[in-house]
Amino acid sequence: MEVELNQEMEEEVVFVPVDQKSTAPIRIEKVPDVLQTLERYLLGADGKSQTAFSPSALNTYLDCRLKFYLQYIAGISEKEEVSEEIDAGFFGNLAHLSLENLYLDFIQRKGRNEIDKGDIEALRKNWIFPAVEKAIRTQYHLEDEADTKLNGQMAIARDVIQRYVDQVLEFDTSTAPFRLISLEKGKKYETALEFETSSGPRKAALRGIIDRVDELRGVIRLIDYKSGGDEKKFPNLESLFDRTLEKRNKAAMQTLFYGLIYQGTHPENTAPLKPAIFNLKEIFKEDFDPYLYEKEGRNPAVEVQDYKIYDQDFQENLKDLLSDLYNPNVAFDQTELLKKCEYCPYKEICGR
Repeated sequence: MEVELNQEMEEEVVFVPVDQKSTAPIRIEKVPDVLQTLERYLLGADGKSQTAFSPSALNTYLDCRLKFYLQYIAGISEKEEVSEEIDAGFFGNLAHLSLENLYLDFIQRKGRNEIDKGDIEALRKNWIFPAVEKAIRTQYHLEDEADTKLNGQMAIARDVIQRYVDQVLEFDTSTAPFRLISLEKGKKYETALEFETSSGPRKAALRGIIDRVDELRGVIRLIDYKSGGDEKKFPNLESLFDRTLEKRNKAAMQTLFYGLIYQGTHPENTAPLKPAIFNLKEIFKEDFDPYLYEKEGRNPAVEVQDYKIYDQDFQENLKDLLSDLYNPNVAFDQTELLKKCEYCPYKEICGR
């Protein structure tokens, strides 16, 4: 254009300066409106609450106070992304639902909740495929008569889930007979815990859904199905509430929390409460062991035989956590452990 027009032209470079300064830290102070929102989790004069703390919510608060605020106070949902890939969360949901279908349908057919080795053999032979198909229908909101002919990744995922379910049943064969008490959405367990606030003692509502509760030779097992490879060892109880630890064992904290709400729901219970984690990634190992172990340093690992041994200390740590959460002088701030920000759905908001 300069040549064709034969005109003198003045050149100017236009640019947007890049600010190298770090994003300012974000702190959400507990103003009256925020404290009022937190009231939803506390028992009122009628002994009821609008909602309750789940182990996921409490683990989120321990990981990052700001993340807890964004998710549970501000109500900002995680961004949903449409993906052609089958992610771990979706896969895990299908596996959970398939296992729930398998045993719930057995109870409905047989009219009993006692499971012996012969029952498991029949389940492995005839009922795994229908349980997985039913899970897929539920996940995709399909009618019972709808065609579930699958292609590509979904067909592969279905076959892999069937293998996982079969492996869980093989492990169950090694422990049968046992009695099923509850399965996932069939029952919610809840209790209340009194703790200190600046305005006096209050009670927080605690609630959770346990994937599976069964009774094995007089021991009540609180089983959590995990699609990942969650660690089952923890150094001590205090470490489960230590927000400065990069590798705090959230899964162990969650399953011990189940012990608290189970006992709170059934205060008459005297049987041992044994937390367990069924890692679907580890269940194919010959030495698969689902139980929790306390192991500090070079000391030998000690299996957690009964939650009630830890109950008093667990409650004290949980009370301290709740007091911190309701302390008006403790703001909802960002975690100092940047590694926890890598996969956080809110990192774009806080600039991490």
